[in-house]
Amino acid sequence: MKKIIILYFSFSFLFCQNIPFQIGEKLLFDASFSGLNAANASLEVIEKLKINNKNVYHIKFIAQSKGAINYLFPISDEIDLWLDEETLLPVRIHENINEGNYKRFRIVNFNHQNNYAIVNNDSIKIDHTTQSPYSLFYFFRIQNIMDYFHKDITLIQNGKIINLRLDINKNEKIVVPSGTYTCLTISPKRTDNKQFKNKAEMEIFFSNDENQYPVKIRLSLKVGSLILKLREIIN
Repeated sequence: MKKIIILYFSFSFLFCQNIPFQIGEKLLFDASFSGLNAANASLEVIEKLKINNKNVYHIKFIAQSKGAINYLFPISDEIDLWLDEETLLPVRIHENINEGNYKRFRIVNFNHQNNYAIVNNDSIKIDHTTQSPYSLFYFFRIQNIMDYFHKDITLIQNGKIINLRLDINKNEKIVVPSGTYTCLTISPKRTDNKQFKNKAEMEIFFSNDENQYPVKIRLSLKVGSLILKLREIIN
């Protein structure tokens, strides 16, 4: 019993952090693909509500192509995330992806307590901290990021579980349209030595301050790099 109590308080301490954002916060990004201005993107904290008796934040990610890219390879993505109010772990995710001729709609419901998730109509086993790639943008805003150096996490991606190990670099100077930031950089690497689908690799640059904004996101693909740079912060 004593071990159970210690484990409970350790888990609570790990996740019960001050939330560095409020309802209405909106992060606006410029998105480029292989050096070309390609899209506008945003992350917005919409509201707080209850799902399955959990208090959650509703967060929306939108990416919309512009200019010549909108004619050559139109992008119109919307990702809705509902994150646990205390842990910022995902509770529900709706993915509505429209990229060129590729279209996907997927709903994921997480049950971390009982270690499973429902992906559309299929059940898969997860652990108590399994994430979505998009929930990482907020989860690490309440963490001491260096505590995760070379730690393992699991993600649901394309309906499958992927095991990752986190590489972290600190004190990187990053210049984006909204300013200059000293950042902590998270680079997830697969632990099975396989490449991500389409050779994708991700880096997320978090400002090393009390807000830990995701100021830059880089996704390296087989055919080039997609980079999101923070342009404006609206509170």
